[in-house]
Amino acid sequence: MLDMTAFLETLPIMAKGMAGIFIVMLVILSCIKALSKLFP
Repeated sequence: MLDMTAFLETLPIMAKGMAGIFIVMLVILSCIKALSKLFP
């Protein structure tokens, strides 16, 4: 059975991890776009 209290306690940690992954992906994508404009 799923322990709902433990699940709800770990949700903020999971949200921070997912946000970090998306932020890193956006930074890498913007670096790629900038480099492709600098060096066509």
